[in-house]
Amino acid sequence: MISKYTTITRANSALLLTLLSVVMFAGGVFAAPPIISASIGQPGQPYGVGLIEIPLDVPIVGQVPPPLQVSDPSHRIFYPFSEDVRIEVPRPSQRPVPQPGRGRLLGRLGNLIREIANDDAEPQYQTVSRRVTFLFIGDSPLNVRLSDARGVLGTFDVVPTNDPVAHGRIIQDWWAGYTDAAHRQINAADYPPWVETYLVAMLSGRLGLPLPDWYLQTDAQEDQLLSTLKLVGGVEGVGEAIFRKHAAGLDHLGASAGDTASASVPLPPPPRWSPLYDNPALQSVSVEPLATRVPPECFYIRYGSFANYLWFRDLSDEYGGDLSKMMTLRGIDNDAAKRVEDQLNVKTTELSRVLGPTVIEDQAIIGRDLFLADGASMGVLFKATNAFLLRTSLNGDRTKLARDHDHVTLDDITISGTPATFLSSADNRVRSYMVEDGGYILITNSFHIAERFLEVGDSQQSLASTASFKLARQLMPLERNDTIFAYFSPEMLRGLVSPQYLIELRRRLSAKSEIAMVRLSHLAASQEGVIAPENDTLGIPGLTSAGFLPTGFGTRPDGSGTVEVGDDVMDTRRGARGTFLPIADVEMDRVTAEEAAWYARIASEYTHRFPTFDPVMVGLQREPVDPATGVERLTIHAEIAPLDAGKYGKWSRQLGPPTRVAMQFAPDDIVALQAHVASEQLGPPTHLFGAIKDSVPPEPEDFDGILNIYRSLKEIPGYLGAWPQPGALDRLPLGLGRGTPVGPGMSRLIGGLYRYTDGSFSILSFWPDILQASLPHLEAVDVSDDAQIRIRIGNLQGSQLQGWVNEQLYERSRQSSVAGAGFLSLLTRQLGVEPEDVERATRQILGADLQCTLGGDYLYSNVSHRWISTAWQGELAALSAPLGYQAPAMKWFRGAAGSVTQYEDRVIADVTVDIARQ
Repeated sequence: MISKYTTITRANSALLLTLLSVVMFAGGVFAAPPIISASIGQPGQPYGVGLIEIPLDVPIVGQVPPPLQVSDPSHRIFYPFSEDVRIEVPRPSQRPVPQPGRGRLLGRLGNLIREIANDDAEPQYQTVSRRVTFLFIGDSPLNVRLSDARGVLGTFDVVPTNDPVAHGRIIQDWWAGYTDAAHRQINAADYPPWVETYLVAMLSGRLGLPLPDWYLQTDAQEDQLLSTLKLVGGVEGVGEAIFRKHAAGLDHLGASAGDTASASVPLPPPPRWSPLYDNPALQSVSVEPLATRVPPECFYIRYGSFANYLWFRDLSDEYGGDLSKMMTLRGIDNDAAKRVEDQLNVKTTELSRVLGPTVIEDQAIIGRDLFLADGASMGVLFKATNAFLLRTSLNGDRTKLARDHDHVTLDDITISGTPATFLSSADNRVRSYMVEDGGYILITNSFHIAERFLEVGDSQQSLASTASFKLARQLMPLERNDTIFAYFSPEMLRGLVSPQYLIELRRRLSAKSEIAMVRLSHLAASQEGVIAPENDTLGIPGLTSAGFLPTGFGTRPDGSGTVEVGDDVMDTRRGARGTFLPIADVEMDRVTAEEAAWYARIASEYTHRFPTFDPVMVGLQREPVDPATGVERLTIHAEIAPLDAGKYGKWSRQLGPPTRVAMQFAPDDIVALQAHVASEQLGPPTHLFGAIKDSVPPEPEDFDGILNIYRSLKEIPGYLGAWPQPGALDRLPLGLGRGTPVGPGMSRLIGGLYRYTDGSFSILSFWPDILQASLPHLEAVDVSDDAQIRIRIGNLQGSQLQGWVNEQLYERSRQSSVAGAGFLSLLTRQLGVEPEDVERATRQILGADLQCTLGGDYLYSNVSHRWISTAWQGELAALSAPLGYQAPAMKWFRGAAGSVTQYEDRVIADVTVDIARQ
């Protein structure tokens, strides 16, 4: 059931719909008889529309009643929408003057005074009736049961009438409310909102109703570079926009998908890139042998040793194989890392833990992209200590998988004249090439990467031979002994915005959308009885002709399409969702005119505004801090070098020069930040710094509005300062910056702000005591490293700030958890999926599992007849974190420090984080 509030004014509250059908009511006591309507439209309309509204005997004020649910034993009701009708509670000045006596007039006077004092207060509303509108099939009477979490509200015998006028009026009201509620659910979702989007598009098409204004809204003025980064970065909004168009039967230009043009235009050229960095003086820089077998267009993530790989694997396993879960849980669990392992058939076993260090000298992950959610182009490269034993072990695992699974085959093939093996399944869920050359073994899902691996071995034109990689090894030499070293080359980054990659990325999103739509169309057709769940033979053409899929569904310019194979749905060219054909292996020489024009605009932007990509290198080291408690310190060093700062515009010109002067803070500052900035307002390069003490900060919403910002800042025990004194306050008119002296070097400014200055420091705070206590510790000191930005966050364990951060993280997770439960309830109420089948249906629609972001398990409540989470400890999620709740980040975070340094030719970021291992 989709639900919402409808607010009506006192003037139009009497205009509620009148009774349009013969009604018999059984059970329930209300303030007035329920208002009930059910009507059938013109011939050809697939649905009738019904409405039941229950006036409340006692209005509900200040509470949200549980959503209404509607059902009938014949299962003829679909797509219900419930709303609570509210009116504004009259203010004291709007109420009749009471009779004198018993203090009534004095009470009214007090209420009027409070009203005047709180004139800007939000109006208060009361729920006066509850309404549900629904579609139904057939024209015979309906026996409708209305209920909520508290029980059955009533049973209604509804006799539909043949009244096209009433049908048109009510269905328009239903559509406006239904689409508005779907929009709110989409905005609250922490998952791809494909169910809500599909229902709106499908019902719009079958009923001939216009799509809502929000459905196809796009930001036409969005920067082309930003939109490209969103596409490459997998930002969910890009895929959602493409899904919406496909669900409505539209192409990328908004035209009917049935008119899709053929791919008859040559592949457009890439941007005109600037020449790659070159420096012959770097030829003597030492590099590791493993990098000599990596193609320059591949990323390179090196572990250095099998022991380092096991450390990373164990850390990842502590969080379910996904390190992002260290920060927060997402609404969907994509399990991408496991899918890649299964696809390559490279898994860590107890035996491999023992044998690995004896047969593997070095190893790395290489690839053209990291599109793990849909299917990456990547592989694992080994430098063998004992090639025979490593080869034998890997071949044994591959042979066993093919022997144990009929759908998996292992074939001997040849790649560039070199013997290799190919382990595969038809849906690409298993896709693994294994090739060996000169003591190096590569296992990859990409034939193209395997080819390039062999080519690099012959030509020696490898990643290690490029000047930019040699610079990386000069800046981050092998002697660092990094636990993990990652390098993203300019060639790799350029490849991500090549015409092949970007056009195929967009085609992939279309393929994903269509697979999900086929799944959804089966559910919709099944609940309406168009197909039988146990004997679904309608197929995609039948679903299209029945209106559950849009006209022209499946028409694609590259000739691919969506096909059903048994219980699976996949793309004819790309395979199963989640393990699509690697983009590196996609052959593309022709595109549509629209695709060529779209990419040409992108290429032009990069040519003129961003003609080169700067290499990115990251090194991670680990060391024990307290073995007794399992605390480790991770040190992360990252550089962008060589750097072309000009293309980053004004953002690269905000910092002053690197400096070895840093601010020393008070020891009880729990968070401290400093920056060396250059500004016209502040004059010459200046150190700005600030810190806060352990406290409970105001809520984020308390900073809404200038007055609230001021009030909130007054509550934060901290200070803000500058060194050398910038003098900006002294330049305020009438001497306002200097304020009224209240002590040596101390003055009180307008608004209760205190300022201390001694000729070198200028420090502001709303807390004079804190300011005085911190002053003896504040000092500009010499340090050993250059930086412009420095930050320190203390160990939050046991602090007041820990509780506040935990509460903020809980609130975000609570909202996502509620939205996830709402998604499952949507499947049950809008698509008729039985609770025991919801988990499987979710995986089929989203291509991933839904997970509760509070760490609980979703289950169907037989009390409220909706989905809830065990983490809620009841039917509703608590508004505040329950006792014992600890957000994922709070479980391991034990303090951090960081710095950023920008030179003319490179940017450096250093971070240290103390983590508690599980």
